[in-house]
Amino acid sequence: MSHAYHISEDQFVRACWHAHRPLRWRLTLALFVVLALFPPLMGFSSASISATAIVTVLLVGFRWGLLPRIHRWRFRRIYWDNPLMQREQQLEMNPTGFVLRSSNGESRYGFRELKKVAVLEDMVLVYPTTTMFHMIPVSLLSDFELAQFRALA
Repeated sequence: MSHAYHISEDQFVRACWHAHRPLRWRLTLALFVVLALFPPLMGFSSASISATAIVTVLLVGFRWGLLPRIHRWRFRRIYWDNPLMQREQQLEMNPTGFVLRSSNGESRYGFRELKKVAVLEDMVLVYPTTTMFHMIPVSLLSDFELAQFRALA
């Protein structure tokens, strides 16, 4: 049975946000390493403590204030600059994998070929390679099909 669907801008942004999660964790870790090393390298004085506080405010503001807005803007721009993403797609499940079709062509994937699967609240992200993913809305999947993806996650 074939299911047709469109990927919305919001779905694309949420999927990209999830896909970039490891990068955000590394950036956060780097932020804390810099903040932990700053006073010992500069010496423990009132000036270095003040400088550390200023750098902390700036880095935290960048990481949790500005960076999410930049990413959302960038993901929305990617979505609107690529009209192929906005086309209707079709999903066909079979016992060994699934087929994704659009007016561009067809991709066949076996469950064993997948590098990674992430099951989110309203979509499944399927990674045939380490850097590329396909989005499948959960609403299209039966309980059995969703269980197949959850087993791979």
